[in-house]
Amino acid sequence: MDDQNHRSARSDRTASPSTTNSGGATKGATALSKVGEAAQQAGSQVREKAGALAVEAGEKAKGFLGNQVEAGADFLGHIGRSATAAADTLEADAPQLAGLVRGMATSVADLSKTVREQTPEALVETASTYVRHNPALVLSVAAVCGFAVTRLLQGGTWSGSRVGATGGPTIQASQSDAF
Repeated sequence: MDDQNHRSARSDRTASPSTTNSGGATKGATALSKVGEAAQQAGSQVREKAGALAVEAGEKAKGFLGNQVEAGADFLGHIGRSATAAADTLEADAPQLAGLVRGMATSVADLSKTVREQTPEALVETASTYVRHNPALVLSVAAVCGFAVTRLLQGGTWSGSRVGATGGPTIQASQSDAF
């Protein structure tokens, strides 16, 4: 009997690993399958959360843009009312200029009303279409605005007569030097 046990032990040792580990391989495959399923569930949960956050961010951005559009429309309304008040003041002294300012005030008030009635997406589309149809005008206005903002940020006067504007020494002329 010892000889029989000894032979079976030897045959167990010489058997192929696939036959002896088949139970372990099945357990490993099951564990791997469970890990894969858990990873898929976690991935789908992350995608759902990311989608919900993206939707929430989009809604907040739309709300912010809507508030900015409304504030811009209010600002245009203030400009229109100020231009109307200026036109009323100019009426007695310069009726032609008052008419011009009044026309501008009406245009700005109409623009304010148009901006208030449109969504931000519609405003972007309108602006895009306008720029495509009038590129020279838009570039000219942008250049003038850029020049004006640069001059305002420099803090200088429009005539360029700041002290030391050329970067060289400032020399003051006395009365005897003037001819």
